[in-house]
Amino acid sequence: MKVVTIASDLDQPFLQRLLVPSCGILGLDLIILHSAKEGFRHSDKRSIFTDYLARHAEADELIVFTDAYDTLFVRGEQHIEDLYTSFSQPVVFGAEAGSWPLGALGFALLDTPPVYPYPFLNSGGFVGPAGVLLDLCNRYPKPPSERFELLEKLRLFDYDTDERYAFSDQYYWTLVQLVEGGTVALDHKALLFENLGPRVPDVWDLKILLGHYEFYAQDRKAASYREERERLEELLRTPSQAAHIHFSNPMSKAAVLDLLDEGRLPDWLREVTGSSPPGTPGPTILSHELR
Repeated sequence: MKVVTIASDLDQPFLQRLLVPSCGILGLDLIILHSAKEGFRHSDKRSIFTDYLARHAEADELIVFTDAYDTLFVRGEQHIEDLYTSFSQPVVFGAEAGSWPLGALGFALLDTPPVYPYPFLNSGGFVGPAGVLLDLCNRYPKPPSERFELLEKLRLFDYDTDERYAFSDQYYWTLVQLVEGGTVALDHKALLFENLGPRVPDVWDLKILLGHYEFYAQDRKAASYREERERLEELLRTPSQAAHIHFSNPMSKAAVLDLLDEGRLPDWLREVTGSSPPGTPGPTILSHELR
């Protein structure tokens, strides 16, 4: 089993202080695909990942993909493999409470009622055999939006979701999962992947956006940061049952790093954020130039 991530900044604090140490302590084989080219976009992640699968991975090798700058692991390979086999589909994505980036459009694309507590795909963590993942990437060179009557109808009114959400790899995988439900499952109960971002009714709500802008302008002095930090401290008192934790909100990421600096992370997280045992191999870094 390989854990694969993509990073343009190898010195990014969350990567170096949380994701890399957690993989080392848990004995996970971490591969960092490094792209140093200027103009790196989130949507480039898929082409880099596809190239890795085609050139470096065996078809039957189990691949766990993770975001680089806002995730860490709290359980190791055996736990991941045991839980993975409990799903009937070969590919399993994490899930989250909000529909991002589609917002309310994401509600309308579901053919069935939402499955709680996490109804919607989160692309910050997923697992599957390299061959199956590569096949999905090759079969869908672009988001399969033409398969959805609603999205085609919106194009008639010059609302092109491919153009609006081209920045988001999560948009692509959301549509692929809806088309390929027999191949791609969602981890609705956070057995493997848990997103600890705040639960919000609509990610494009003005109040939520203003909270983000306030944080970008005022940093730790922002009321939105203080509220998120208090929420996280309370939430983290109870250990997650998942193997992979995702702090997708920018204020959540900042708060976790601050708690780490202050020595205030709970024991279940401190155990995977210290120093790796002597002799533990570090991550493998593969350079990748965007074509």
